[in-house]
Amino acid sequence: MGIAKLPRVGVVIANHNNESYVAAAIASAARQTVRNIDVVVVDDASIDGSDKVIRDTLEKMSDSRFRYIRLEKNCGQTGAIRRGIAELRTPFVCFLDSDDVWYENFVERHLAAHLNADFPVAFTYCDSHFINGDGELLAGTAWWFELPPKHEQHRPIEPDAAPLIEAAAGLARFPQNPAMTLHGHWTPTWSSNSTAAMMFRRDIVELVLPDGDEELRLYLDFYLSTFCVLIVGGIAIHEALYAYRMHGKNKHSDGVMLGGASQTSRKNWAPITQQVFGLILDVLNKRRETLIESIGSMRHQQAVNTVHFAMRQSRRAPWLQRLLALLNKG
Repeated sequence: MGIAKLPRVGVVIANHNNESYVAAAIASAARQTVRNIDVVVVDDASIDGSDKVIRDTLEKMSDSRFRYIRLEKNCGQTGAIRRGIAELRTPFVCFLDSDDVWYENFVERHLAAHLNADFPVAFTYCDSHFINGDGELLAGTAWWFELPPKHEQHRPIEPDAAPLIEAAAGLARFPQNPAMTLHGHWTPTWSSNSTAAMMFRRDIVELVLPDGDEELRLYLDFYLSTFCVLIVGGIAIHEALYAYRMHGKNKHSDGVMLGGASQTSRKNWAPITQQVFGLILDVLNKRRETLIESIGSMRHQQAVNTVHFAMRQSRRAPWLQRLLALLNKG
């Protein structure tokens, strides 16, 4: 059996006005089974009590792996994460939204996926549970996560898909799921998960991160995950390794959870998609020579052509309608 030293993992916890939840996010990073992590908490000019909560939490922890940066000007998601990355010197990075919570084996399972002996990828992402503002479980999976192309409406559910209910303790315990899926090419119908689901190779983040912060104040996860699979590839970890919190004031998930394939956001996804695709094309063109040196001219041109195709398709029909039609066809 070959044994090798694990690389360090950098973590950026970007916070804006999440005073009620940021302490739990920080604590979840501190509890990781993999200990060699460096964590930067970035407060993006919050106007609530976040600054005090963060300072008090870090002071009580007294953990040298954690450091804190408070921004005087609100920069949005991209700006806050960019500032955090600048403080890190790790080969792998991940970004924990300050209202979400990682489970203890999040970094461990993502590192294992990245360091697999089959095919190295640009990023990994996992399934998620959904919780409310009080941390109570609402759903055991993100409904769109790795659904098969033929989504049968009437089918048996495997026994191990249901959690073990520990009634006396008031807990739901899910079995481990070792399954992983490689995605070597991007298609418009592929979907990953939210920011807190992902781990990236630092080099690719620095290679494709947009020049400005204002262009992408939100949806950096959509941008980076799409870009990564377009030019290198990604691996889906089928286990839910974190909890996505729907607390009523989410920047994107501002809807309700009805179950099924209902949308948890009221936002119109089509213009968001066009904006992100346009930004990806802009970066593909501006950094053409650098990208070709890394991935080759054929892969670069394939990425450009694929994004152009996706933009044309998105203009012809609403993005979510096309996605739902694909996932729900019997």
